[in-house]
Amino acid sequence: MRVLRLWRERLNHEYWPWPLIYLPVFPVALWHAVRTGRGAFFTNVNPGIDLGGFFGERKSEILARLPRSAYPTTLLVEPGTPFHAVEERMREVQLTLPLIMKPDVGERGTGVMVVRNTDELRALLSDTHQSQLLQELVTWPAEFGLMFVKDPTSRRTTLLSITAKTFLSVTGDGRSSVEDLLKRTWRGTKQVQRLREYRKELLDSIPGAGEGVVVEPIGNHCRGTVFRDGRGLATVELERAVDGILARAEGIHYGRLDVRSPNEEALKQGRFLAMELNGVTSEPGHIYDPSFTIFQCWKELLRHVAHIPPLSDALRSQDHQPVSFRVLRDRYRSYFKTAP
Repeated sequence: MRVLRLWRERLNHEYWPWPLIYLPVFPVALWHAVRTGRGAFFTNVNPGIDLGGFFGERKSEILARLPRSAYPTTLLVEPGTPFHAVEERMREVQLTLPLIMKPDVGERGTGVMVVRNTDELRALLSDTHQSQLLQELVTWPAEFGLMFVKDPTSRRTTLLSITAKTFLSVTGDGRSSVEDLLKRTWRGTKQVQRLREYRKELLDSIPGAGEGVVVEPIGNHCRGTVFRDGRGLATVELERAVDGILARAEGIHYGRLDVRSPNEEALKQGRFLAMELNGVTSEPGHIYDPSFTIFQCWKELLRHVAHIPPLSDALRSQDHQPVSFRVLRDRYRSYFKTAP
């Protein structure tokens, strides 16, 4: 039975290569590229974000477009900044340890970590050549992805979908180590090698019978988080809260807010903090719900990306032009040649 479960998890589309996941999107994008004569037509849907958020955008610049009350205290640290200056700036904004550290420019959760003490922070900052964000550690336990589209004329924001996230966790039996418990699922097995690099002490520990342990507190699909369809959590109050935030965010029309909230009920009341905002390449994370078939996944993807072409057309009429395909190609080659 265990072997059957492992293979069922392994074969689920959640783990397929991204070109297969996006297979039906490619011909749709090609058609609109031919129709408009703009190979990179999608790069203008968020004029306030570099390339619309296709790649290489700075998280700090995006957060700065949101109301200050919408996100936790966040500090940008450039490489080479003396550590005493970092500490001084942290005191000025009342940012304390532990905290979240993440690259200002990064993809799919790479480099995001919880920093627990001063020595660890000093070592990490001295070892980086990238701009880093130090962000208040929000202890609310529930995390969600809120996909949205904002009409460029009415400026009204509509929620497209909600992804509920369950962090990678294990439940102890009083005998097995965390590592052994992780290896009992395909999802956990995929994370063990990565976790050994910085959470070896936790992997070696033996939780008591019935004791729950959150192994990975970063809510990213690539780090073992389970994504589920949370559209049933949509309420008028939640949509109003999202609309209120984005109404003042100039140049942002399509994307996903990754938010933390005390619980599902609080989210439905519109109580949350935005950890970051992603642009045109945002995924509606609920497509990776383990209960979804690949056909449901494709249907949902097409439902979301269908908003991009008319949004691009509307913004072109307001003189927000997409970049040329040549510019996009050159930027892509340059970015991924030097990206870590």
